[in-house]
Amino acid sequence: MKTELIVVGTELLLGQIVNTNGAYLSKELADLGYEVYFETTVGDNKKRLTDTIELASTRSELVILCGGLGPTTDDLTKEVVSEFIHEPLEYDEESLEKIYHLFTSNDKKMPENNKQQALTFKKGITLKNPTGLACGIFITVNDVNYLLLPGPPSELTAMFEQVAKPLLRKLAPHHKELISRYLRFIDIGESQLVTDLSDLIDAQTNPTVAPYAKSNEVMLRLTAQSSDLQIANHLLDEMEDKILAIEKEFFYGYGEELTIQDVAVNQLKQKGKTLAVIDILTDGQFFTKGIEVKGGTDVVKFGLALENKDMLTTVFDKTFDTNDDEVLGKEIATYSLQKFGTDYVMVLLGDLSRGNDELPEGTVWFVLASENGVVCKKRVFKRHLAYMKDGAVKHAYNFIRLNT
Repeated sequence: MKTELIVVGTELLLGQIVNTNGAYLSKELADLGYEVYFETTVGDNKKRLTDTIELASTRSELVILCGGLGPTTDDLTKEVVSEFIHEPLEYDEESLEKIYHLFTSNDKKMPENNKQQALTFKKGITLKNPTGLACGIFITVNDVNYLLLPGPPSELTAMFEQVAKPLLRKLAPHHKELISRYLRFIDIGESQLVTDLSDLIDAQTNPTVAPYAKSNEVMLRLTAQSSDLQIANHLLDEMEDKILAIEKEFFYGYGEELTIQDVAVNQLKQKGKTLAVIDILTDGQFFTKGIEVKGGTDVVKFGLALENKDMLTTVFDKTFDTNDDEVLGKEIATYSLQKFGTDYVMVLLGDLSRGNDELPEGTVWFVLASENGVVCKKRVFKRHLAYMKDGAVKHAYNFIRLNT
């Protein structure tokens, strides 16, 4: 079903608040099988809102309006929709009683304009507001479905989850739901990943494959459409197998919110191993990311962040007499393994200030020591400093994942 979102509020156009409702509804509607083709943000202006609704009604089967249901003079949504579809408004007695009760229970006189939050259409379906006062409305006119939802995200989310979503499921009882799976890759760029998978991407129908470039990594979203969950997952399995047959070496896990430090730290935790971190590069970001993982403090037992290599002698009470970062990293790692008694020591060092202003360049050494010896790797990053530090941290945890 072709769906359109109209987000109402001048404060959105002024940048005073961020439109989180659009992103939330788009994702929820996609999961229900509704196809969101358009999203428009419009201010609290009667003519512009009317024009937006008129256009939406010519090209969409479901028009969802968010915001403008409150008690003030600029809350125009119900009034404008009423005039557009030629359906009079009336009070929903249950919603009105809820508003009265709120004020009387607090010994306050209710301003008359609060009553407009209880307005609904007689021929429509009134949607109760679990967390606020303004009721929502669903109505169908001339084969176009209109869904009016409150603007505050906490109210919109609660109303959608508890009231609107079940209604939309009934509206399209034979629809095919969308099931998504997220694959995470590191040490390969988006352009290279897309090039490698071009045959699969070009031939995609169901499931679809969508790449998302992240900072120093890439995510693929696989989405299958089916009315049968088992069939959808089978389609995803088949596509995943084809992708990993090409890119297995760069794949590190599943999940829209998964991080590489989650994987590395949990891998050590499952093996009962501990880690010490010596960071002379990222101002402590490497250590912080590790202990932020759930259960991370059980694994990352010691963290040392130094501003520069000149501080090593003071901190360790030992002289490391070399200017070679690879040699220095190995010496620090070996010494720290004995000093701190952890199963592994990871040393991160290098120089992120080389190159020129147009294309900053940084060299990073990853050095990992254990009772089995020392392994190390050099990597060159290019771009701005924050990107290079983020890359150093992520690739350090990937180095741990691959070598523990």
